[in-house]
Amino acid sequence: MQPKENRIKQLLRERGLDGAIVSSPENFHYVTGFAGHQHTVSRQPGFSVAVVSAREDVPTQLTTMDFEVPTFQLKSAGRFIVRKYDTWVGVKTWDEIAHGAVVPAPAVMESSMDMLKKMVKEMDLADKKLGVELDYLTHSYYNNLCKAFPEAQYEDVSEMFVFARSVKTPEEIEMYRKLCGVADTAFTAVSRIARPGVSERDMVNTFRGSVIASGVCTPSSWSMFSTGESGSRLTIPGEAVIQKGDVVKFDAGVGAEFDFYLTDTSRSWVMDGADPALYKLKDRLYEGQRRMIAAAKPGLPINELYHTAYDYVKEAYPSYRRGHQGHSISLGPATAEAPYINPATTRPLEAGMVLAMEVPCYIGGVQGFNIEDMVLITETGCEVLTPNTPHYL
Repeated sequence: MQPKENRIKQLLRERGLDGAIVSSPENFHYVTGFAGHQHTVSRQPGFSVAVVSAREDVPTQLTTMDFEVPTFQLKSAGRFIVRKYDTWVGVKTWDEIAHGAVVPAPAVMESSMDMLKKMVKEMDLADKKLGVELDYLTHSYYNNLCKAFPEAQYEDVSEMFVFARSVKTPEEIEMYRKLCGVADTAFTAVSRIARPGVSERDMVNTFRGSVIASGVCTPSSWSMFSTGESGSRLTIPGEAVIQKGDVVKFDAGVGAEFDFYLTDTSRSWVMDGADPALYKLKDRLYEGQRRMIAAAKPGLPINELYHTAYDYVKEAYPSYRRGHQGHSISLGPATAEAPYINPATTRPLEAGMVLAMEVPCYIGGVQGFNIEDMVLITETGCEVLTPNTPHYL
């Protein structure tokens, strides 16, 4: 994945910031195009850090553990300055192992914070306006930053990154085509077995098997496959078995592992013999979602997109209440992020946005519905990225 470093530099300048300390695994990946291994696994601040200057002529500096530095240098291909900090890993030289050479231990073990101090000072940012990710940093780590750079002025840039990530590059769009294609194939496989007598575990195992067989990505651990009453509550697949007249619902996705990108798609299938009211509700929800997709195009205020679906469903069901009808999606860790398709978001749609457009309805203790597709906003309208899984069996 190509770095989006220049996009962040531009946004920093627009916000009057001199630089940023990038701490979360997903935004480190966004800036650099790759992720730190232990940083991603542990999600602890400091395992890998990027310092970005708003100035075009100042290269971004990275620090990671000594064990990972060669990997960062390989992936950086000379674009970034990579600095190591010392760890307990204790990598040896060949001379030490093969010839008994004695290499003196360093007099001082330099920590991640030690290296961060050097980087920030070398980049002339120690007393400047710095962006930090307060949505990610722990209170203790932020306090340590304030102690390390007491003259700096800090501003939270968590939302700035979400804003940047909401419009995808052509490379990110191709990533989404690939991920959604894998998910679509797996969901279609589930549609072929969904009938009375099949269990929730059967459905999720079919989905997971198809995704893993692709070799492209992994099934999201939160993926929900449910039937009947279990579809009316938030739960993971259990022991329930599809019964005649049930609604079979899934809300599921895939993840790009160390590239972080996530998908989110839903279907609801009404089994034969259901109460006619369930068929009627399903049709209304589906048509509301289709109208939303048909309306989507660059320039349309997002709150108007919300009302396209919400008002249509509420006209037939006055009790219908729903805070949003979908959301943006990118690198996680949350599947849903701004902009949300809700009545308060006036931001216009832009080409390159990838949105999960959904029209759910849950009936407590009875059944659950969600109709959801991944949709790319194009220059002239939109494109459904999950078109093959049937909405009706």
